Amino acid sequence: MAAVLFFAGLAGIYALLYYLNHKTPLPEGCENIKAECEGCHDSSCALHPSHDQ
Repeated sequence: MAAVLFFAGLAGIYALLYYLNHKTPLPEGCENIKAECEGCHDSSCALHPSHDQ
């Protein structure tokens, strides 16, 4: 029973933090970062221009 309560507590904390993070506004200047991205050597980044081709 203790393990179930422990994991339920962890899930509750995760859900609360996810909700609060989603509610937080983006910092000024970070609204459209893809428009300014020229690319770097990290091709696995979702913003890398090679994904647009």
